[in-house]
Amino acid sequence: MTIGGWIFFGILAATILGFCIVTSVEMNSASSKALVLIIGMILVAAIGAGFHWYYNGTARGQRALKTQESNLDGGLSRTVTVYSYSGDEIASWSGKFDVTENDQETYFDIDGRRIIIQGGIIINEEEPKE
Repeated sequence: MTIGGWIFFGILAATILGFCIVTSVEMNSASSKALVLIIGMILVAAIGAGFHWYYNGTARGQRALKTQESNLDGGLSRTVTVYSYSGDEIASWSGKFDVTENDQETYFDIDGRRIIIQGGIIINEEEPKE
């Protein structure tokens, strides 16, 4: 789960369990108090399972995890290769960096230099983890 996901889950869980505790204090019977707290814990566990499914079972969740990994670890190991429109390789860079792109250009920082690519066919390939 991402850091933001953990924060959101923590706030949600604290709110639900706090509500259950406040509600159970108002009740007279011990079995009712226990039931409210058990329902609250089951609800928090179900929400936690939903977060786990989202971050591990959906493409969007997995992209969020990959983005966080890249942001916290200084980029991803990758190779960027630029080809001419006729298919000839123009240049290639390998290393650990983040790539940013917009409609006009693709750019990244590697070895203390900013590389800006305008035009050509750009292949941005992530290296497999070891």
